[in-house]
Formats: sequence, C-alpha cells, structure tokens
Amino acid sequence: MTTDKQRWRERIRSARDALPARERIEKSRQIGRIVAGRLLLPMEQKLGRPLTVCLYGAFRSEADPAWLADWCWARGHRIAAPRVREDGGGLELRLVASPADWRAGKWGVPEPNPERTRTYGEQDTLDVVLVPGLAFDRQGGRLGYGGGYYDRLFVAKQSAGHTSLWIGFAFELQTVEEPLPREPHDLVLDGLATENGLIRFEGREADESGRRSVDSF
Repeated sequence: MTTDKQRWRERIRSARDALPARERIEKSRQIGRIVAGRLLLPMEQKLGRPLTVCLYGAFRSEADPAWLADWCWARGHRIAAPRVREDGGGLELRLVASPADWRAGKWGVPEPNPERTRTYGEQDTLDVVLVPGLAFDRQGGRLGYGGGYYDRLFVAKQSAGHTSLWIGFAFELQTVEEPLPREPHDLVLDGLATENGLIRFEGREADESGRRSVDSF
C-alpha cells in the first residue's frame, strides 16, 4: 500500500511541478471562481449568513486558493486556515483576515501567523473545508503528502458533530480515473474542484437540515 501511494505521489508531483507558473496562477483563479459561483454563493444564499471557509496557503506548485480568499473577505465570510501545532501532533485552525496574516511555517509551508491571528477551536463549525493534495480520484479518494494532517482534522471535526463539506482543490492534471490506494483512516471527500468544474461524490450524506447541502453542484 505504501509503495503504491508513493508511486502515485511521485507521478502526480512531477506533472504538477511541470505546469508553468503563469498557467498555475490562471488555473488557480479559475478553480476559485468555480468554487465561489457553484458552491459558496448558493450556500450563502441558502443559509442567509456569512460562511466560514477553511482554506490553506499554497506551497510550491499547489493550486492556490488566494483569489478565493480575497473573494470571501470581500463578501464578509470568515477564513480559517490550518497551522501545524507546536507539538507536531496535528493541525490547529486560526482565523485569517488579510494576506498579511500569513507567514512561512514548518517546511516553509504558508500558515497563519500566531502573533496576528486567533485560534478557531475544534468545537467551532466550518461550512466548507478546501483540501490540498497530490492526487485525487473520481470516488472521493485523495493522496496527500503522507502526514495524515487532514485525515486527523476530519476525525476531530466529525467527533465534534460537525458536517462540513470537504472539497478537494486541485488542477485537473492531478485527477486519475482509477481508484487511488485507500486505507480505513483516509479522508473521503465530498467533492472536487478543478479548473474544469466542480463534481460531487456520493458517500457522506448532508445533515437533515441540509445545512451543508451540496445539491447546488
């Protein structure tokens, strides 16, 4: 299983790294526009309140949700972003209010600056979580970087009774048709956003109120 995962990671990382920087920027903006128009706007209208969206700071050749963060701030939505805890045991979330609230963290990965941001607790709800990764399949499977950080964050949020939407945010070239290797603890996504569109995966149901409904996909 580990060997299979590593093979996929190496293959997709090489393809993603080969994407020219200008193309990465434009495709990232396109993904952001798709998420805004097809998911966040309908959810905002349905719930009638500002949303709380968890997104990440892009590292190296990752699809960058920076455009979407600006869109959220302009509409009054809150942005929570992950930061590796000091003990290295998982992710903590912190509220980010502007681009100035980021800094380079562990391994150089952008993270919320703890001197400028406040924590967003495990009991606090998230409407949407945008998830980075290396490879994504068409069944909700995802390969990250091997640390299991988002898998543990998902378990923590589920244990707190939350039913957020977990959406992959990636370039189309990161998607594969065949199922990726998956272990029982691996996060299964609700959907995947690429520059080609937003797709929904069957598997985890929204709560009865439809509060995290993806019926706008």
